Amino acid sequence: MAILIPLVFLFSYFFIRKIWFQLRKIRTVGTIERIELGYIRPNLILPEVKVFYKYYFQSGLYFGSGYLNLSDFLTNQEFHVHMGPGENPILYTEDLEIITEEHIEHYLLSKGGSVFLYLDPIEPYHSRIDSVNLNSITVPSDLL
Repeated sequence: MAILIPLVFLFSYFFIRKIWFQLRKIRTVGTIERIELGYIRPNLILPEVKVFYKYYFQSGLYFGSGYLNLSDFLTNQEFHVHMGPGENPILYTEDLEIITEEHIEHYLLSKGGSVFLYLDPIEPYHSRIDSVNLNSITVPSDLL
């Protein structure tokens, strides 16, 4: 019994701490800087991509990276990725055939150019990707 009471206090502390850390997270938007395909050499392409992003919080600019699935960018679309001749990746989607990693990156950025992030306000350099923002972000213009 003497060991049980400190263990209950210890587990309750960690449980409350976990809930408190999750509640203080802030959801914000970050812009995607670069997307890299994942490879297992010699000829396998992973269904995950590494996303490099930047975001502004308070008075600073922060950079981060994380992993997302290709299906997060290509929702409601069937796609197929494989290595072509010369070890160039080829993405087949709908009626398109996209060759080379740069063209695939450009196509994925046209689908979603930003991500939703969860960040800790006390340590803003600790961020985690939640999902891709598939809506375009525009700035209205007063040129008319």
